[in-house]
Amino acid sequence: MAQFQINKQATVMTRLTELLRIKVIVKLQELGEVRGVIEQIVAPAIADDLQQSINMTQFKVKLESGETVTVPGSAFSKIEYAITQN
Repeated sequence: MAQFQINKQATVMTRLTELLRIKVIVKLQELGEVRGVIEQIVAPAIADDLQQSINMTQFKVKLESGETVTVPGSAFSKIEYAITQN
């Protein structure tokens, strides 16, 4: 059972890491829906499934305005696409 938990955690962490540099639309109480890019995983969460893990994880998102906010994945109203690096 312990090996299963380790594999599950590794799989979830890999999937969370794949979200870095992805464009998202974030719902913020003070600003409404705004676009940004996921810059960092601040506090990862391992839950029963991937969607729940994303919802519970805290992400640092750089908004188009230049402001950086830390939000849970549950604040994402849409995950758009990856940004290619030059």
